Amino acid sequence: MQLTLILQLQIALFVAFLLLVICIIKIWLQRKALEQYRKSTELFKQSVQYQESIELFRQAINEYEFLLKEHGIDTSKPKAKVPQQSISIPPLQFKVTQGEIDINNKYLHSELIALTNNVKTANQLLVKQRQLYPGKSENWLLKQVISDLKLKKPQEQLRSKTPQTQTEVSLSPPSETPLPDLKKMKRQPSKPKGVSKNNPLYKELLNLISGNEEIANRLITHQQQLNPDKLENWILEKVVGDIKRDRRV
Repeated sequence: MQLTLILQLQIALFVAFLLLVICIIKIWLQRKALEQYRKSTELFKQSVQYQESIELFRQAINEYEFLLKEHGIDTSKPKAKVPQQSISIPPLQFKVTQGEIDINNKYLHSELIALTNNVKTANQLLVKQRQLYPGKSENWLLKQVISDLKLKKPQEQLRSKTPQTQTEVSLSPPSETPLPDLKKMKRQPSKPKGVSKNNPLYKELLNLISGNEEIANRLITHQQQLNPDKLENWILEKVVGDIKRDRRV
C-alpha cells in the first residue's frame, strides 16, 4: 500500500511538473508572438509612411514634368555630354579709344558747369582737385568734383529752407519782465471753494482754532489742493480729524 501511494505521489508530481513546463512554454510562445506582432505593426506603419512619401514625390515629379512641357522643354532626349577641355571661352576685352575718353570728359565738364552755373568756378574746382590728387586722370578728377558738389547741394538747400526767424528767436536773449513788488501787494486770505459757513463741521473747525477764519480757510484750501475730487464734508472731516490728532499727540 505504501509503495502504491509513493508511486501515485511521484506520478502526480511528474504530471504537475509537466503541466508547469507546458504553461511556461505557452507563455514564452505567446510573448514571442506578441513581439513579432509588435515588430510587424511597426514595419507596416513604416511602409505606409514610405508609400505616402513616394506618392508625394511622384506628384512633385509629375508637376515638374508638366511645367517643363508647358515651357517647351523636351526631357526625353538625353543631353550630349560636352568635354570641358574642348570649349575654351576667350576673355572679354574692351578697348576704349582716346576719342571716347575725350567725349566722356567733355560731357562731365559740361555737367560740372551746369552744377556750378559758372565756367570760372568749375575750372577753379577742377584745379584744386588736380592739386590734391596730382597723379589721377582727368576723367577721375571730374567725377570726384561732380560727386562732391552733388553731396554738398542737398545740405545747402536744407540750410536755405530754414527760416531766419527761428534763429533770431533762439539767439535773442529772453525779455526780462520786472518782478512784482511784494511789499506793495496786499495779502489777501485765500477763500475755500464750495464750503458753506453754516456747515456744522466748519463751525466745529472754528471752535478748535479759536474762531480764526483765515487759518481755517488756509487749511481747507490746502486739503482741496491735495484732494481735488473730494466733497466738502470729506474735506472738513479731514481737517478737523488732523487737528484733533495733532492735539492728542
